[in-house]
Amino acid sequence: MAANLLLATFFDVLTFLVHAAGLIALTHLITFLLAHPLLDGSQAEKAVALAVLALGMFALLCIEMAIWALGMLAVGAFADFDTAFYFSTSAFATIGFTDVASAKQWQLLASLEGVTGFLIMGWSAAYLVTSGIRFGPFERDKHF
Repeated sequence: MAANLLLATFFDVLTFLVHAAGLIALTHLITFLLAHPLLDGSQAEKAVALAVLALGMFALLCIEMAIWALGMLAVGAFADFDTAFYFSTSAFATIGFTDVASAKQWQLLASLEGVTGFLIMGWSAAYLVTSGIRFGPFERDKHF
Protein backbone atom coordinates (compact mmCIF):
# COMPACT_ATOMS: atom_id res chain seq x y z
CA MET A 1 0.00 0.00 0.00
CA ALA A 2 2.83 2.41 0.79
CA ALA A 3 4.34 1.88 -2.67
CA ASN A 4 0.98 2.69 -4.27
CA LEU A 5 0.62 5.89 -2.28
CA LEU A 6 4.20 6.97 -2.91
CA LEU A 7 3.96 6.38 -6.66
CA ALA A 8 0.53 8.02 -6.83
CA THR A 9 1.95 11.08 -5.08
CA PHE A 10 4.86 11.21 -7.53
CA PHE A 11 2.62 10.84 -10.60
CA ASP A 12 0.09 13.28 -9.16
CA VAL A 13 2.70 16.02 -8.61
CA LEU A 14 4.26 15.34 -12.02
CA THR A 15 0.84 15.52 -13.68
CA PHE A 16 0.00 18.81 -11.98
CA LEU A 17 3.37 20.31 -12.94
CA VAL A 18 2.95 19.24 -16.57
CA HIS A 19 -0.59 20.60 -16.58
CA ALA A 20 0.46 23.96 -15.13
CA ALA A 21 3.31 24.29 -17.63
CA GLY A 22 1.01 23.31 -20.47
CA LEU A 23 -1.65 25.84 -19.49
CA ILE A 24 0.98 28.57 -19.27
CA ALA A 25 2.27 27.66 -22.73
CA LEU A 26 -1.26 27.58 -24.16
CA THR A 27 -2.02 30.98 -22.64
CA HIS A 28 1.07 32.43 -24.31
CA LEU A 29 0.14 30.78 -27.61
CA ILE A 30 -3.41 32.14 -27.56
CA THR A 31 -2.18 35.61 -26.58
CA PHE A 32 0.26 35.50 -29.52
CA LEU A 33 -2.42 34.31 -31.96
CA LEU A 34 -4.80 37.07 -30.95
CA ALA A 35 -2.05 39.72 -31.15
CA HIS A 36 -1.11 38.56 -34.69
CA PRO A 37 -4.42 37.97 -36.49
CA LEU A 38 -4.57 35.60 -39.43
CA LEU A 39 -8.21 36.26 -40.30
CA ASP A 40 -10.17 39.42 -40.85
CA GLY A 41 -12.66 39.83 -38.03
CA SER A 42 -12.23 39.73 -34.29
CA GLN A 43 -14.91 37.10 -33.64
CA ALA A 44 -13.36 34.70 -36.15
CA GLU A 45 -9.95 35.18 -34.53
CA LYS A 46 -11.43 34.44 -31.14
CA ALA A 47 -13.15 31.30 -32.40
CA VAL A 48 -9.92 30.06 -34.00
CA ALA A 49 -8.01 30.84 -30.80
CA LEU A 50 -10.49 28.82 -28.73
CA ALA A 51 -10.30 25.94 -31.21
CA VAL A 52 -6.51 25.95 -30.94
CA LEU A 53 -6.88 26.08 -27.17
CA ALA A 54 -9.23 23.09 -27.16
CA LEU A 55 -6.85 21.06 -29.34
CA GLY A 56 -3.94 22.05 -27.13
CA MET A 57 -5.86 20.99 -24.03
CA PHE A 58 -6.64 17.63 -25.65
CA ALA A 59 -2.95 17.09 -26.48
CA LEU A 60 -1.97 18.11 -22.95
CA LEU A 61 -4.43 15.65 -21.40
CA CYS A 62 -3.14 12.88 -23.68
CA ILE A 63 0.42 13.57 -22.53
CA GLU A 64 -0.70 13.40 -18.90
CA MET A 65 -2.54 10.12 -19.44
CA ALA A 66 0.54 8.76 -21.20
CA ILE A 67 2.64 9.64 -18.15
CA TRP A 68 0.38 7.52 -15.97
CA ALA A 69 0.32 4.73 -18.57
CA LEU A 70 4.12 4.67 -18.69
CA GLY A 71 4.23 4.59 -14.91
CA MET A 72 1.78 1.69 -14.80
CA LEU A 73 3.82 -0.10 -17.43
CA ALA A 74 7.07 0.51 -15.51
CA VAL A 75 5.74 -1.04 -12.30
CA GLY A 76 4.29 -4.04 -14.13
CA ALA A 77 0.62 -3.18 -13.71
CA PHE A 78 0.13 -3.87 -17.43
CA ALA A 79 2.00 -5.94 -20.00
CA ASP A 80 1.94 -3.44 -22.89
CA PHE A 81 1.60 0.31 -23.45
CA ASP A 82 -1.59 0.11 -25.51
CA THR A 83 -3.49 -1.58 -22.68
CA ALA A 84 -1.94 0.72 -20.07
CA PHE A 85 -2.89 3.81 -22.10
CA TYR A 86 -6.42 2.54 -22.70
CA PHE A 87 -6.81 1.91 -18.98
CA SER A 88 -5.32 5.31 -18.14
CA THR A 89 -7.73 7.17 -20.40
CA SER A 90 -10.62 5.37 -18.74
CA ALA A 91 -9.35 5.97 -15.20
CA PHE A 92 -8.15 9.54 -15.79
CA ALA A 93 -11.47 10.57 -17.33
CA THR A 94 -13.25 8.75 -14.46
CA ILE A 95 -15.19 6.58 -16.90
CA GLY A 96 -14.07 3.36 -15.24
CA PHE A 97 -14.50 0.73 -17.95
CA THR A 98 -14.19 -2.73 -16.41
CA ASP A 99 -12.91 -4.66 -19.42
CA VAL A 100 -9.27 -4.03 -18.39
CA ALA A 101 -7.86 -4.03 -14.87
CA SER A 102 -4.42 -3.38 -13.45
CA ALA A 103 -2.41 -6.04 -11.65
CA LYS A 104 -3.97 -6.60 -8.22
CA GLN A 105 -1.06 -5.11 -6.26
CA TRP A 106 -1.43 -1.80 -8.17
CA GLN A 107 -5.19 -1.34 -7.89
CA LEU A 108 -4.88 1.51 -5.38
CA LEU A 109 -2.47 3.32 -7.71
CA ALA A 110 -4.98 2.87 -10.52
CA SER A 111 -7.80 4.26 -8.38
CA LEU A 112 -5.73 7.27 -7.38
CA GLU A 113 -5.18 8.02 -11.06
CA GLY A 114 -8.93 8.56 -11.25
CA VAL A 115 -8.76 11.07 -8.40
CA THR A 116 -5.96 12.94 -10.17
CA GLY A 117 -7.90 12.89 -13.44
CA PHE A 118 -11.02 14.21 -11.72
CA LEU A 119 -9.06 17.18 -10.34
CA ILE A 120 -7.27 17.85 -13.64
CA MET A 121 -10.54 17.69 -15.61
CA GLY A 122 -12.09 20.21 -13.23
CA TRP A 123 -9.08 22.50 -13.57
CA SER A 124 -9.26 22.15 -17.36
CA ALA A 125 -12.95 23.01 -17.47
CA ALA A 126 -12.39 26.08 -15.29
CA TYR A 127 -9.50 27.15 -17.52
CA LEU A 128 -11.61 26.79 -20.68
CA VAL A 129 -14.44 28.87 -19.24
CA THR A 130 -12.03 31.52 -17.98
CA SER A 131 -10.25 31.59 -21.34
CA GLY A 132 -13.56 31.93 -23.16
CA ILE A 133 -14.23 35.06 -21.12
CA ARG A 134 -10.67 36.41 -21.16
CA PHE A 135 -9.89 35.84 -24.83
CA GLY A 136 -13.48 35.84 -26.09
CA PRO A 137 -15.93 35.32 -27.64
CA PHE A 138 -17.83 35.14 -24.33
CA GLU A 139 -18.53 38.01 -21.99
CA ARG A 140 -18.92 37.94 -18.22
CA ASP A 141 -22.51 38.46 -17.02
CA LYS A 142 -23.79 38.14 -20.59
CA HIS A 143 -23.02 34.50 -21.41
CA PHE A 144 -22.26 33.20 -17.89
